[in-house]
Amino acid sequence: MNNFSAIPTVAMTDVDHFVDAEYPAQLSLESPAAWITTDFARRAPLVIEHDVKVDDALYMMKKAHVKAKLVVDANNRFLGIVSASDLQSHKVLMHATNKAIHRNEVTVGDVMVDKAHLHGFAYQELESATIGDVLYTLQELGEQHILLLDKKMNSLRGMISAADIARALHIPIDITQRAYSFAEVFHVLKSA
Repeated sequence: MNNFSAIPTVAMTDVDHFVDAEYPAQLSLESPAAWITTDFARRAPLVIEHDVKVDDALYMMKKAHVKAKLVVDANNRFLGIVSASDLQSHKVLMHATNKAIHRNEVTVGDVMVDKAHLHGFAYQELESATIGDVLYTLQELGEQHILLLDKKMNSLRGMISAADIARALHIPIDITQRAYSFAEVFHVLKSA
């Protein structure tokens, strides 16, 4: 620790007020969408490698109090997204059964939503979009997350989740997810 130095401190005795928040405490559907965006230029994305076993991934997500992570390969290339609900869903047993493997051998890559099934929009669209616009888009797509693309760099710039909107607005949000395969459609019909 010889390369560091102490920062001078100040007494708090005469401090009575807080700095005004950059964004208002009370958001609404008309508030700018940028206010609820997870911007990867300011905060690194939460990622998990595709070969992590589902039980380990679920444990890590619960410990970190996160509901979703972006899935990457060993070279940190974006592959998709996985949510805690994916890790606890019928997908795990369905994959284990289809591949004739034990449930504890199923990996994040086996149950993630592949990037081919994900949607996003240009980060620049946030300049004119409201939280309500984002929520409407998520509901129309039947998705819990929307990704933000930096078109200049062809890179992921951020993400907005339905859970973040619900938390920010203090409202329940129910988004019906869409099935991507006949097996998923069959499971939805069977459980209805």
